[in-house]
Amino acid sequence: MAKKPRFIPLLSDTTAKALIKDENYRWFYEDIIKYKTGIDLKDYKLIDTELNTGNKVKDYRTDLIFEKGKNLVNLEFNKFVYKYTLTKNRYYALRLAGYGYLSGEDYKERYVIQINLNNKIVNDGRKEDSIISYKLQDTKYKKELKNIKIIEIYLLNYKGIVYNGDNKYDTYLSMLTATSFKELEKIVGDLEEGRKIMEKLKELGLDDKYGALYDAEIVHKKEINSARHKGYSDGKKEGKKDGITFVAKTMLKSGESISKIKDYTGLKEKDILNL
Repeated sequence: MAKKPRFIPLLSDTTAKALIKDENYRWFYEDIIKYKTGIDLKDYKLIDTELNTGNKVKDYRTDLIFEKGKNLVNLEFNKFVYKYTLTKNRYYALRLAGYGYLSGEDYKERYVIQINLNNKIVNDGRKEDSIISYKLQDTKYKKELKNIKIIEIYLLNYKGIVYNGDNKYDTYLSMLTATSFKELEKIVGDLEEGRKIMEKLKELGLDDKYGALYDAEIVHKKEINSARHKGYSDGKKEGKKDGITFVAKTMLKSGESISKIKDYTGLKEKDILNL
C-alpha cells in the first residue's frame, strides 16, 4: 500500500520556512504579502543567520527576516494565537529596531515592518477588513515610534473561499487556513499555482524528517504555553525534554541513523539507544 502524505499546514513555521527558503516556492508567500500590504519582498534579501548551525530543529524555527538597506521586514506565522502572542511579537519588533542603532561607533537606524499572519478572525469575518496596520505609541505623551510598523493579517476572514477563476490571491489566503488535503483540494480547484504548492506540500508530507521537525514545532509551542501557565522554568524544562524525546522516537521509527538523530536532537547515543 502506498504511503499517504501527512498534512502539515501551510501556516506552520516548518512549512512556511521550508517553502520560503526554497527559491522555487518562495513566490507563494511573496505574492500574499504583496497582495495584502503592497510590499514586494522580491526587492528584499532573505537573511537567515542560523541556516548553518547544524541544529536542524532550531534552523526551521529561526525567524524569517527580509532586508533592503536600512529596512527590515519580519514575518511571523501565528498558527496558534494566544492572548500574549501579539504582545510578544511587538517586543520582538522593538528588539529588531534597537539592534541597528549602534554599529561600532556609528549611528545606524533601522526601519522595521513586522507582518503577523494570524490564524484568527476579526471584524465579523469580512475579508475587506482582514488587515490592521499601526505604529507603536505612548498613550500619555502621544509619542510615536516612527521606525516600527506592525501589520496584522487575519487569515480566518478568508476561511471557506474557493477558487472561482478570478480570485487567485484570495484563494492563496484561504489555502493558509486549510486543515487537510481534502479541504485544500476543494479550495484550490483548477488553480495551477495552487496545485503546485499542494503537490509540494504532499511531497513534504511523505518526508519523515520533515514531519519530525513539525512535531518539534508543536511541542515547542506547547512548551511555551505550558511555561507561561505553570511557571516558566519548570514548564520550559519539562516541555523541552518531552519535545526532544518525541522527535528522537519519531526519527527512530522512520529508520534514521543514530548519528543523524544526535545531530537533530543533541541527545547522547546512550540516551537514544535507551528509547
